[in-house]
Amino acid sequence: MNNELRILLSKLPIDIQKKIYILCFREFWRNYIPLTAKVPSWYARKTAIDNIKFNAKLNNIHFLHLPFNILPENKLWIMGCQCSFCKTEKKINIRQKHIKERCQYLNGYYFKTIMPESTTTNYNDEFILNQSGNFVSFQEFGYDPLCGSAYEDRIRYSLRNNIQLDFT
Repeated sequence: MNNELRILLSKLPIDIQKKIYILCFREFWRNYIPLTAKVPSWYARKTAIDNIKFNAKLNNIHFLHLPFNILPENKLWIMGCQCSFCKTEKKINIRQKHIKERCQYLNGYYFKTIMPESTTTNYNDEFILNQSGNFVSFQEFGYDPLCGSAYEDRIRYSLRNNIQLDFT
């Protein structure tokens, strides 16, 4: 079929062959999408991971307990983590749990001392810079190790559970 078309086109005058060539390439370039303009193959996975990380921050799930960071059989209880594993973990002694929460309440750096050492910036230890007029403050935005405990901040608890705050 291609050979027949090529033979028939070669029998046409040169001016018509050139016009057909130009028309074919115009049609080709109208429908062509360059590779740099296409959505990358990894983009769907990236948006799924970003969504998981956002929901983890929203629900106070520790970064180590995200599905792409650990195998389910290697999970250990982490103080303040609100994932389904940590909420239902039966192996942790309730007395030990309360002792760790009390230590964290009394010493704000206790949680960092019991977590594994990392060479990179911890995902859960992020801060946001708030600026209002001349006042500059750093607000902790990451993981709350006291979440779900008796020592949890009242304001954070209200915001997490959508309870109206009374500022009077």
